Amino acid sequence: MIAEHRSGCGRRYGRWMGKMGLAAALALALLAQAGAQTEQRVDVTIKDFTFVTKQGPLQLSVPTLITIRNEDAVRHDFGSRVFLDSLTQVESSGAITYGRGIGGVFLDPSRDAAIRFTIERPGRYEFKCSIHPNMKGEILLMSVGAV
Repeated sequence: MIAEHRSGCGRRYGRWMGKMGLAAALALALLAQAGAQTEQRVDVTIKDFTFVTKQGPLQLSVPTLITIRNEDAVRHDFGSRVFLDSLTQVESSGAITYGRGIGGVFLDPSRDAAIRFTIERPGRYEFKCSIHPNMKGEILLMSVGAV
């Protein structure tokens, strides 16, 4: 009878360990997925004198990549004050510019650019075209507590 009791205990212990192992594997997979997100992305297409923006929820202190593509037949500017206050890297036509105080980037027709920076404070960040003052858009970044 003692042997039967021990084997029943062993089965329960084995099931418990199996569940714990499964939970640990799931937790590790979620952590790995979260750690794999090295930057968040915002895609902007300029078309018909309008900024068309695709983005998911943005988080504070996570590196952000904004890609901009000019599909119009004229030159446009993509600029924002947020770049003036942030350490920013702009890549366009094979050239990379980086530092603080970058206002934005001019894009000729059929050209694209990539801007990398990190937003440290929540807020509403407007971007605009200095050539065409009616062209405006915004990135909204709220703190997690406000959501």
